[in-house]
Amino acid sequence: MHTDTTVAYLLTFLLCAPMLFALALLAAPGVRLRGLLVRVGALATGAGAIAFAAAGGAGAYYFHGEIHGLETFFFAASLALAGVMLFYSVKYKRPLAIALVLAQAALTLYFDLACAPGVAAESAFYADKFSMLMALVIGILGPLICVYALGYMRDFHRHYPRLPDRRNFFFFLLFAFLSAMFGIVFSNNLAHMLFFWEATTVCSFLLIGHTRTKEAVNNAFRALVINVSGGLAFSLALVWLARYYGVIELDKMLALRSAALVPAALLCYAALTKAAQFPFSSWLLGAMVAPTPTSALLHSSTMVKAGVFLVLKMSPIIAGTAVGNAVALIGAGTFLAASLINISEPNVKKVLAYSTIANLGLIVACGGVGGPSAVWIGLVLIVFHAVSKSLLFLVVGTVENRFYTKDMENYDNLIVKMPVTALLFVAGIAGMFIAPFGVVVSKWAAIEAFLSIPSVFGGVLVIMLAYGSGATVFYWSKLLGKILSMRDQPGVEKKREATIGNDEWTAEWSHAILSLVVCGGLPLLSAWLVEPYLLAQYGASGGLGAFNYGVIIILLFLLIALPALAYVLHRRASYRLSDTYVCGRQMDSHLLVGGALGSWREITLKNYYLDDFFNSSAILRYSNMVCGAAIVYMLAAGVLWRN
Repeated sequence: MHTDTTVAYLLTFLLCAPMLFALALLAAPGVRLRGLLVRVGALATGAGAIAFAAAGGAGAYYFHGEIHGLETFFFAASLALAGVMLFYSVKYKRPLAIALVLAQAALTLYFDLACAPGVAAESAFYADKFSMLMALVIGILGPLICVYALGYMRDFHRHYPRLPDRRNFFFFLLFAFLSAMFGIVFSNNLAHMLFFWEATTVCSFLLIGHTRTKEAVNNAFRALVINVSGGLAFSLALVWLARYYGVIELDKMLALRSAALVPAALLCYAALTKAAQFPFSSWLLGAMVAPTPTSALLHSSTMVKAGVFLVLKMSPIIAGTAVGNAVALIGAGTFLAASLINISEPNVKKVLAYSTIANLGLIVACGGVGGPSAVWIGLVLIVFHAVSKSLLFLVVGTVENRFYTKDMENYDNLIVKMPVTALLFVAGIAGMFIAPFGVVVSKWAAIEAFLSIPSVFGGVLVIMLAYGSGATVFYWSKLLGKILSMRDQPGVEKKREATIGNDEWTAEWSHAILSLVVCGGLPLLSAWLVEPYLLAQYGASGGLGAFNYGVIIILLFLLIALPALAYVLHRRASYRLSDTYVCGRQMDSHLLVGGALGSWREITLKNYYLDDFFNSSAILRYSNMVCGAAIVYMLAAGVLWRN
């Protein structure tokens, strides 16, 4: 067990600084001061996360957190969160939400009054290589999203002037969210982690309902109900650990291994709700109604990553058990079903949402399978997915604020209308399904890891991964084709990008550069943060040996060669846009072609959505049934194993 003053100070800074900036933003009197606070807060948080990761050594650090009144603060703060949820549930007359919040509050009271006094927590907080990796994801991408939100929310309220301007509260929630996420990844005391877990639930509820329209309120309560049900399972796991094992610390729970299978199954249930796995995915799709920075924050660096973080933490306990197999099946089933649904989805933001759900499913499957190779894939995929998906949401928000559309069919000619934005869009899509970017590398490694499972179950997982990956190529190719389509349209406004502010450009270009950095730095990332964690947990690193270093060299060569080739082609490009050729038929300048009897028909290029083959309602219904049954089996397997 190691302690280090520098790491302790930086950990404290990351826990407290975003919340202090959040409180300052809540009271900021003007636009300029708000902008200054957001930029300074983003810079301070990002610098703190990088310094924290750089300061850590090879081992894990544990901190007592012996502050007078700390436990009283967490107890009071937990009840305050319950009070906020109860207030809104009563205000909007939501009986199910009221019942769940009251049950959660009752369990909190029972734990604090009946269980906690008899259980001593030696270490309140900790830092290992996994939490440092998560700190980089949260501390770099989260602040960039906050900076992007400055320009986006200005345009948003300009387009919707009737909506009340509550930007101070919006930015307060963004920074409070970051503080809560740091709390989740640094809490060794599971009672503290539960508080931060519920804090993210409250923040997401308020962010989704930001506009207070009927649709926003309904979707916010859907998220609240699903996530509070997960919090209820988390509370039950905490009570179980305290009553049966006399521990409430994460490291001590992991030391119990399979003896702690029941609380591990309950925590996996909580993680599946947070990670929006089937049948809990509806809350994440409903979050699309919120302003784009909310979607980016929930889908990339925070919220959903809390779920997969907890699954991967539970992996040493559940791997090789019926609980682990159920978790792996839920993750793989979610990956396959969400990918198939995306084939028939024309709404770009929903495409991003289902893609998020699918990739989280792959991480969950890796956590269920367990072992150094599978967990290595999960850890690496967290980083690559966070960077690429965050970039995509930011770019989609920029396009939506200027063309007022989410329909993929309206993305025609984007490379002519907004060439730089289209380039950033392509960079984000490349990160999701084109070699040598990391999501492809992770899927490649996942196939090898699943094939190594000595049972039919491994083959089933590989088949699900293969078919889901095929669907992934299909729907990303459709969107990419729309963005890159070029045609000369009279009257096309080609200066839309002149209205994009510096804050949005800074955030988007930073994400694009990060995509290249994390891809080219995969070996360094693995050796610095991922493999030391796996060595500590499993005694083996997994790592790049999951495929081989020769493949890495080829991928790095591609990473350098592809941008260089694109630059050369751009410099030598000499082309002009010509009218579409229609086999000699008469055509005018508005893409109308002469038809029979003097009629005119418009030339259109439309994607295939294959609705007859991939009925999204049917796929969603059956996948929810299968994954719901797997969750029941997972919980039952944990209890039956103990008995």
